[in-house]
This record gives sequence, structure tokens and C-alpha cells, in this order.
Amino acid sequence: MTYNEILEYFLKHIEIERNLSKNTVVSYRTDLEKFGEFLHLNKYKLQEIDSEKITGYILFLKKRGLSSSSIIRALSAVRNLYRFMAVQGIVKGSDVPDVESPKIERLLPDVLSREEIDALIKNISGRDKLRNLAIIELIYGAGLRVSEVTGIKLEDINFEKEYVKIKGKGNRERLVFINRHTISAIKNYLEARTEDKIAKSIWLFPNRSGRRISRQSIWKLIKKISVYLPSEKRITPHTFRHSFATHLLEGGLDLRVVQQLLGHKTLATTEIYTHTNRKHIQALYKKFHPRA
Repeated sequence: MTYNEILEYFLKHIEIERNLSKNTVVSYRTDLEKFGEFLHLNKYKLQEIDSEKITGYILFLKKRGLSSSSIIRALSAVRNLYRFMAVQGIVKGSDVPDVESPKIERLLPDVLSREEIDALIKNISGRDKLRNLAIIELIYGAGLRVSEVTGIKLEDINFEKEYVKIKGKGNRERLVFINRHTISAIKNYLEARTEDKIAKSIWLFPNRSGRRISRQSIWKLIKKISVYLPSEKRITPHTFRHSFATHLLEGGLDLRVVQQLLGHKTLATTEIYTHTNRKHIQALYKKFHPRA
């Protein structure tokens, strides 16, 4: 089999057998096409890749301007490809290279204070004010990803029991809780949905044509309201998700519960927020300890 044939075989496997999302499959394709280019330029066979050649691949990616996090993702794709090939008998177990990711500093996410979030919400205005307010309240109130917000249907909301059914990464479903502010914002928005195509749409947040709102539209909304923030923090939709997790931890919620609410597959992913939370705990320590 050629490399391209193996790649298509692998991509079909992770899409169908592992049920990964289309966006994840596209990311794998992009990363592994770069690896295929590296193999072709150096005339390497799959069975010839070892730790030394992996180092060469890292340099190959760096010369193309990839960030450390992008390189780590690309190496993870190679690692998973080789594991797949070994299971399928395409390569021997002894031919699977030791793929180590370069160490990088994990940057803490920007987090907004409660006062900053209140200020942003108060400055939401314009024709789509009620819709935009509902979006922001939902992202922050439930800690959602943008892709999760765009995929919510009306049937996914249970106002009585105060939860929304979400389809997250890898098509994993989970229930997220919504607070009274979020419920009020969504109900006010739904009552104002009078335009025919929007009113009849199955989506919670449809566009003018009645189809699901795009992620780009939500990004534009965040960019628009972020000008009201006096600080120089870089605000993205994910900032509200980071703030959601940090504020819950500062309030004393258990890390494993926060993991479930965020839809993280492993606890290690959630642990990045413990660094932010540690600053809060240290501040309390200095405030209350008699000798601090």
C-alpha cells in the first residue's frame, strides 16, 4: 500500500470506528499530509522512521512556522498512525518509532473577572441584542465550546429541569446545567423570534435562513463586545469557558465535577485550571493566615 492509501484507510477508521468528529478527522488529515511530505522529500520508508528521524521531522515542521502546540498535535497524529498500522499488520511492532513531544510551557488561559463579564453583558446591544445576550449567557453559564453552542436544537433544552443536552468532541453527549440568568435570556430571545424562517427553525440559534449559526458569527460577536473591556486581555469565545471553570473552582467545586461539566475526556485537561485557582487560594492564604 502507498502512504496515501494507508492515510485514507486510517482516516476512515477514526471517523467510522472511533466516531471522531469531522473537524478532528480534517486535523488528522492536515497533520499526516505534512508527514507524508516529509517522507517523500527524504525518500524515507515508513519502516525506517526512528527517534532521530522524528527529530528531523520536528525541525521540518519548525521551518514551516508551526507553533509548539501545533507540532505536538502533529506528532500525536504520527503516533496514532503508527499504532494503527501496527495493529493492522502494515508495520511490525519493532518498526513503531518512539515519538516524543517537545516540552512546551503551557500558557494559562485568559480569564475574565465576574465584574468584567457583567460589564460585557451590559454592553450587548443592537438588532440581535436578545440573541447575542442568550449566546453569551449560555457560553459562560454552561462553559460551552462554540461548536457546541451552534449545534443546540430546541428539543435539546429542558427548561423545567434546567439542563441542555450537548454533543461535544467525538460526538460525546453530556448534559449541562443552566442557571436562572441563562434560562431567562433564552426565553426572552425565543419569544422575540418572529421572522418566519427563524421562528420555524429547529436550531436554538439559527441564521437569517433558518440554518444553524456559524462559529464565525459568534467569534464576530465576541470581538464586537470585547471593545468595552478596559484591559488588554485577548477575548475569544473560549475565554468565557475558561472563566466558567475558574470561577467554579474558586467557589470550591471539586475538579472532577468541573471536568464533567466541561466535557473533558481526561482530568489532566482540566488540571490547567488548578494553576489559575492556585493564585486565588494563595491570595486567601495571605489574607487570612496570621503570619502571612
